[in-house]
Amino acid sequence: MHTLRLLHLHTSPFSERVRWVLELKRIAYASERYSIGRGEELLVKETGQRQVPVLFVDGTPLPDSTAIVDWLEDLVPEPRLLPADPRAAAQVRLFEELANAVIAPEGRQLVIGRMLAVTDERLVASGRTMAEKYGHSPYVERRARGALGRALSILAEAIEGRRYLVGDVFTRADLTVAAMLLDAVPPPEELFECQPPFMRALMTDELLGREPRFAPVFAWRDRVYREHRC
Repeated sequence: MHTLRLLHLHTSPFSERVRWVLELKRIAYASERYSIGRGEELLVKETGQRQVPVLFVDGTPLPDSTAIVDWLEDLVPEPRLLPADPRAAAQVRLFEELANAVIAPEGRQLVIGRMLAVTDERLVASGRTMAEKYGHSPYVERRARGALGRALSILAEAIEGRRYLVGDVFTRADLTVAAMLLDAVPPPEELFECQPPFMRALMTDELLGREPRFAPVFAWRDRVYREHRC
């Protein structure tokens, strides 16, 4: 068995996705928290890039949550999270891309905007670091809100009358979408403990949370957490 060390940020949707797969498959790993700003130099030195999570496999870094999840699926195939049927597997991948490329990045832009607006200088400094890293601006934040709203509308249609996004079983599509919604409206505290606790307010977009059209999406996400998150 390999020695695994996960470098992650607790409130990162991408990190939550990887932790979920590790724990669902009962794979032992050592946990190491990444620190925004202070951990940047070490991250680049160890991995040659600037993103977390990173899974160190016997000391060798494996970045990118999708690459990590694919590797973990090969390592421990059960429970199976990607359907054997090619068409169903393609549908799962499409939902993963929607979550990875739209929902999480656009939600992050809204979190950065809230970080820059607080009075706590340490949070503002972290917000500035993330703003530089992810190209935040008032325009980008406005665009992000529109893109996130469209993605949530797609999800609302996709889950209507269904328990799962693809077929009638839990897949990587459900896991990934549920995790990537963290930066829109996080699950209740009993389902996801924000660390540190003040991050819950920064991760919560009240406009999206109050929008009736999106309430079924967040209710669906909470059920997925209750039934499938270890």
